[in-house]
Formats: sequence, C-alpha cells, structure tokens
Amino acid sequence: MNAEIICPLSSESLNKSAARVGATLTALLLTAFGVLALVGQYWSVIFLALVMLDYVIRVFTAVTPPISRIATGLAGLLRLRPRLMNKGPKIFAWRIGFLMATAAVLALPFSWSASAIIALALAGFNVLDGVLNFCVGCYVYTYLVLPLSQRRGWVKGAGASPTTPRASAEPGTVQR
Repeated sequence: MNAEIICPLSSESLNKSAARVGATLTALLLTAFGVLALVGQYWSVIFLALVMLDYVIRVFTAVTPPISRIATGLAGLLRLRPRLMNKGPKIFAWRIGFLMATAAVLALPFSWSASAIIALALAGFNVLDGVLNFCVGCYVYTYLVLPLSQRRGWVKGAGASPTTPRASAEPGTVQR
C-alpha cells in the first residue's frame, strides 16, 4: 500500500534519523504540556510555546529550528546512521503541525482542556512519525490534497508516471 503514496518533492534533503528524533522530542514536549494542562498546571504552557516557536521557525524561515539542532546532536550521540530523505513530505507535515499547534494556542483563552487535547493529538502524530516511522502527512497529501488539487486543475496528471518520481515502499523516499 505504501508504494501508492505520492509525497510532495523538494530539491532539498534532510537526515531522516535526526528528523525522527526531533518528532519524538516534539511529542514529549506536547505530551508534557497536554498532561500537565489537564491537571491544572498552567505553567506548562511553556512547552507549547517552545513547540510553537519551533514550528514557526521551520515553516517560515530557512533557519535550523532549536528542536532540530538538539535532535541532530542526540542522533549523533546515539550513533544513529544518517539517512537522507527528500524534505518535501516533512515540509508538508510541518505545515500541518504548525496549524495544529496554532489551534492549540488559539484554544487556550477559551479552554485549557481543548488546547491540551489538540496538543495531545499533535503529539500522537509525532509519535507515529518519530517512533513508528509512519508519515501521516504523506497519506493526507496522497488521498486528500493531491486529488482535490487535480480536480480543481491546480495539478496536472493522475499522479506517478514512469518519468514522475513516486514514493517507494518507505514514505519519504523516492523511486524513479
């Protein structure tokens, strides 16, 4: 089934091992906020603020965000072999993460519980990516964004062809 996944492509690549460590760190920060906020520890908003700052840097600048720097260092300490992957799927996933983190922040004045639940859902997506190597963003892109874009004429063609890069059995990698 993964062989049918078509991910957005970028001319840039990134270290997949470090990206998975970063997703795990993000999940830990979001979980800390979510659980502590649900039990009334409102100082925990600092964890959400750190994640939000990280997403803003990832999505809107070319600067390496703090969690990515820490993750790269941890991956080195853990002696994880660097594995390059196309940055496109992660860019798409980071944009979704940014939107969810923004929703969690915007929910704060109205309901700490709602904010915590949104943050915990985002933590779940990060666990899927970081721990289980399952890129939800690739599936969302393939089965929702791409078909809608094709229907509206924003993207030509029905997806992969012999000359179009396709995602391989492992999301985020590319076959020709």
